Parts: sequence; C-alpha cells; structure tokens
Amino acid sequence: MLEIGVCDDDRLLLWEMEKYLLELGEETGVKLEVDTYADGEEIVRAVMKGKRFDIIFMDIEMQHLSGMCAAKRIREMDRTVQLVFVTSHESYMKEAFLAAPIGFLLKPLSKTEFTDTFHHILRMIGTEDQFYRFRYDRSDYKVLLKEVIYFESKGRMTEIVWEGGRYRLYKNLETIEEELRSQKMRFVRIHKSYLVNYWRISRFSADFVELMDGICLPISRSRRKEVEVNLYDAMEWCHV
Repeated sequence: MLEIGVCDDDRLLLWEMEKYLLELGEETGVKLEVDTYADGEEIVRAVMKGKRFDIIFMDIEMQHLSGMCAAKRIREMDRTVQLVFVTSHESYMKEAFLAAPIGFLLKPLSKTEFTDTFHHILRMIGTEDQFYRFRYDRSDYKVLLKEVIYFESKGRMTEIVWEGGRYRLYKNLETIEEELRSQKMRFVRIHKSYLVNYWRISRFSADFVELMDGICLPISRSRRKEVEVNLYDAMEWCHV
C-alpha cells in the first residue's frame, strides 16, 4: 500500500488530485491511501505526529504556511518521502530544489502530466525504495529494507535492528516473515528469534551466521538443514 498526502488550499484542485490518484490506483492495481490537507501547517503536524507518506503532492503558494516551508520541515523529519510540487509559477523551481523534490506540476493541472509523474514515482519506488511499514504506539513508521540488518523476536514484541538503531512493534516474527516473502530483499530465518537480511551475512557455519559488522547470531539446531538450503537458494535467487 502507498500512503499519499495531497496539500493544496484550492479545495477544487485538492478534490481533483485525490480523484486522479484513486483512479490511478484502480488502473495500476496499487492500493492507495490518500489523505488531503488544505494548509501546509496541517500536513506538517501530521508528519510530526508520526505519519509517514510515500508521496506528497504539495502546492507551493498557500496562505498560512507555504508549501516550500512545509516541504523543508517535512524533509527534516522524513528524508525518503517523494515530493512533487504543484505551482502556477516556474520561477519557484530553483528555490524548491532545496527540498529535493522528484517533480513539478504546473497549474492548471494536466491529467496526462499528473499520470506520467505518478507512474515515474511508482517505478522509482519499485526499483529503489522498498520499505517495511508498521505501526507502533499510535504512530506510523517505515524503514528501508536494505537498511534492516535483522528482525529479533522478544516475547510478544519484535525489534527491527537497522542502520539507524532499533524499532519495536507488536507483531510476531512468523507474520513478518510472511509479509516479506513478496519483497525483492531476501530475509532468511535462522532461529525462532532471528530473521536476517541475506545481504548482511558475511559467512555462515552450522552453528552461526556472521554479519558484515562482526555480530554473530546463532543458528538453531532444528533449523540447520533448512537454513543451509535457504541460504544457498538465496544466493541463486539474489543473482538471477
């Protein structure tokens, strides 16, 4: 599922972009959740409270907080969101690049250009940014799968160990393992408590896997044969 934010103080244009997105979701078979905001302050507050968007369509000229300021504040909290500016003036483009947008749409909105931009972002997300999304303590999170080192089960909770630290979520490892089967990143279950990113393994033996950073994690005795098969399968799968 893709989470999309649309921010514009023109209610008609806001409705129009939401309509286009829902139609594109049906056409492409991609499940979309679209949240609309009539002011930059509103969408910034949503992100501050933990909302994480995959894509934001942002009007530049708004009354209370401009799209430019809103985008810069959002970028400080979320470096992975794909930003698309919607504007009536091309003169804003140079300044807007500070917020690292992926595109610009000029008003009046062209459905063809909107559609092309959406498909371009879909291709970018599909080939570069694979995320694991989850909810914890009433906030939404996402972490790049390529930055995940391993998942560790701890009672009723699971910890995501990644390059930036650790996240917690109330979900068991079996559920997470099933969710990850459809992803391009390969994860290998080595123990009842560990699900490891294949690309983070530097070597393995019958008893443990050693990760790139030197951490060693145990392979359970009951899983030795399964782990060996899965690791060799992963080698072939990842080099196809």
